[in-house]
Amino acid sequence: MDNKHISQLKNHELSNWQMAELLDSINIGFFSRDLIAEKYLSLSDGLSKIYGYTLEEFYNNNRLWYDVILEEDRYVAEEELQDLKKGKKSIAEYRIQHPEGSIRWLEVRTLPVFDGEILVRVEGVVSDITKRKLAELQTVKAKELSESIINSLPGIFYLFDEQGKYLSWNKNFEKITGYDAKEIINLSPLDLVVDNDRTSVRDVVLRVFRDGQGDVEAGLKVKDGNIYKYYFNGQKLVIDGKNYLAGMGIDISKRKAAEETLQKNEQMLSYILDLIPQAIFWKDTKSNFMGGNSIFAKMLGVDDVRTVIGKNDFDFSPTPEEARMYQQDDQEVMKAKSPRMHYIESFRQSNGEVTWLDTTKIPLKDQNDEVYGILVVIEDITEKKLKEDKQKKVNEDLIRKNIELTDFSYIVSHHLRAPICKVLGLASLFDRQNPDTDLNGEVIGYIANEVANLDTVVKDLNTILANQSPAGKLFETISLADLFNDVKKPHENELHETGGMIRQSFEVATVKTVRSYLFSIFSNLISNAIKYKHPERAPEIVVRSYSSEGGTYVSFQDNGLGLDLKKVGGKIFEFYNNFQYGLGTGRGIGLKLVKTQVEAVGGSIEVESAPGEGTCFKIYLPNE
Repeated sequence: MDNKHISQLKNHELSNWQMAELLDSINIGFFSRDLIAEKYLSLSDGLSKIYGYTLEEFYNNNRLWYDVILEEDRYVAEEELQDLKKGKKSIAEYRIQHPEGSIRWLEVRTLPVFDGEILVRVEGVVSDITKRKLAELQTVKAKELSESIINSLPGIFYLFDEQGKYLSWNKNFEKITGYDAKEIINLSPLDLVVDNDRTSVRDVVLRVFRDGQGDVEAGLKVKDGNIYKYYFNGQKLVIDGKNYLAGMGIDISKRKAAEETLQKNEQMLSYILDLIPQAIFWKDTKSNFMGGNSIFAKMLGVDDVRTVIGKNDFDFSPTPEEARMYQQDDQEVMKAKSPRMHYIESFRQSNGEVTWLDTTKIPLKDQNDEVYGILVVIEDITEKKLKEDKQKKVNEDLIRKNIELTDFSYIVSHHLRAPICKVLGLASLFDRQNPDTDLNGEVIGYIANEVANLDTVVKDLNTILANQSPAGKLFETISLADLFNDVKKPHENELHETGGMIRQSFEVATVKTVRSYLFSIFSNLISNAIKYKHPERAPEIVVRSYSSEGGTYVSFQDNGLGLDLKKVGGKIFEFYNNFQYGLGTGRGIGLKLVKTQVEAVGGSIEVESAPGEGTCFKIYLPNE
């Protein structure tokens, strides 16, 4: 062999080696198998990488390539052999079990070699296509998932281009419209819309292609002529530089019918709520107003309750503190999940009038017992409360009158009967046959004295009876300072003689009452404070007025003898009781008269006292 041939042979071997190296690097293997001798003629190293077995194992087992094929894929190899026997090239794909445990996809391209008509040898190329197959499977799964999702949508799905040609749709599209695939291809979106809605649908479609998205409600006209109310939406898609519209249509016929029914029910509910005399409203969990009736709107001072929706107590309460109080109360009821029924509250308005409200708050709960708001019912019971208070006062007055009648029956039986009995007894001693005797003179003197006592008792009773009712008396606005100056004048000499003094402080300047009664009350209390002064100190009287809810208090504090109220009890204001340690002055009518006059104008009187420390009388006078 000359050098030229040797060189050509070396170049050929080098080329084959380089090709084998290249193919091994891309995970491809070659084989040549003698079918008559049932042995491999040649194998490349790539096969070992692909199958995971050594070339020696292949040479020792001519069927190794078949044994590793998954049983369910072996039919592919058998069909491949039949094609080869027919002289056809074969391209087969099947899976093998790799020794490391994984499953791999192989592509085998095989050429048949014949000796005459007998297939004697096959030669082929094996490629590992696992990655490609997995990618294809993922693509198929993704497509199947996408189609499954689209077909599971509750409405109709559609995809069309700018010319209105349908390119894709779901099964619901055919089922709902009644058109099959061949018919849908020849339809445009406007063909499925009722005439009256075509303009609005066309505008929305143009807006989607221009702005990217849009939606509309329109009538869907199906193949059988029926019309359904649908909500359509669209999203612009750009694929390979072309514009498409993808969207859905949802049947809202039932929703529309439900909305109309709900609207009618709301109108009926609103009508019923407006007939209820109480203010009714409801809030969400953040105490924002959600609705109410006309009485509630009137309470807030608005014409339409709809203007209140979305607002809260801070928008209507006179002070932030009051708004916070309302909201805190709401939160407590919602947190407790239990109603708060008929609790009475009073509020003083800016004009000074007191309003009484009966309030009920009920938490609103869903089927899972979760609170989503609160219902509030408010009734203005001011008039009812005033009537109740008036009736209560009438009842109290009746009870007091009955007690006083009992007292008067005792007075009549005790204080009137005693002098009468004495007069009768003395009269029986009178000697009518000898009228000029000294005894008769003494008897007449005694009788005259008892008659005078009887006259005093009768006058005292008349005084008390005359002051039990202010009927016919004028209620007027009186300056306490002016009246008190008039009251002090008759007592100035007594104060001077005893070294006494009076201090006055009127935080409330005026009261509305009967002037003559108030004059008598002040005079009696000042007189008592001086009369029952402490022997070791000069009398000191402090008079002051101050406001209280619904009226005015006037207090008289002295530093006199004081009383043991535990012993005296409620008898201090009784008729003909004098508890000042047997001083023997007065008949005990002064405090009875004070109490009678105070109660006659609708007020009340209290006393605080302790022996040796003085006494304080507190007189309450109502504003009206």
